[in-house]
Amino acid sequence: MVMVPATHAAEKDNTIKSFDYITVDEKDVNSLTNVNVKSNEEIKITLVLPEQNQKGDWLAHGFTSEETFQAFIEKDKQRLENEVDIMASGPCCTDFYEYKNKGGQYIYWRSGFKDLPSSWNDRISSLSTASPSNSYMTILWEHTSNQGKGKGVSFRHSDWYGKTANMASDWNNKASAIEIRK
Repeated sequence: MVMVPATHAAEKDNTIKSFDYITVDEKDVNSLTNVNVKSNEEIKITLVLPEQNQKGDWLAHGFTSEETFQAFIEKDKQRLENEVDIMASGPCCTDFYEYKNKGGQYIYWRSGFKDLPSSWNDRISSLSTASPSNSYMTILWEHTSNQGKGKGVSFRHSDWYGKTANMASDWNNKASAIEIRK
């Protein structure tokens, strides 16, 4: 379903421009060479945290495969089970917008994986996550499932709920599939 939102009050600009990886495959890093990763190209999935370093890079966890990412999710969900306050009410879905700061038309998705329809392929510029009481994480994938998904960027709902994430140039209008994990 495509909807046009009402005008929103000015929000903090959460444009995601660059990452400072604090872990890669759950190993603490001071630099990518500490974990035998030669470049950012080897990181397939990025979990964005809602914090920045002094240079403005967003803190993130990197994963070199979907398998290492899934192993992290299972441990993290157990850890968060007792830490996330369940809200009395809140949105059931993640909203994906065509422009920054929740502008323009939007689509929403409740759970599971979905290849975007051609009308939304390479069109997402910002998102607002579902409540952490409804689902765990939102992932944008660079390719469809038929193309092997490619790289992904993820947003844990307990970190991003109530905030708007604006995509930077390397993710703006690049997503071809979306996934909401419970």
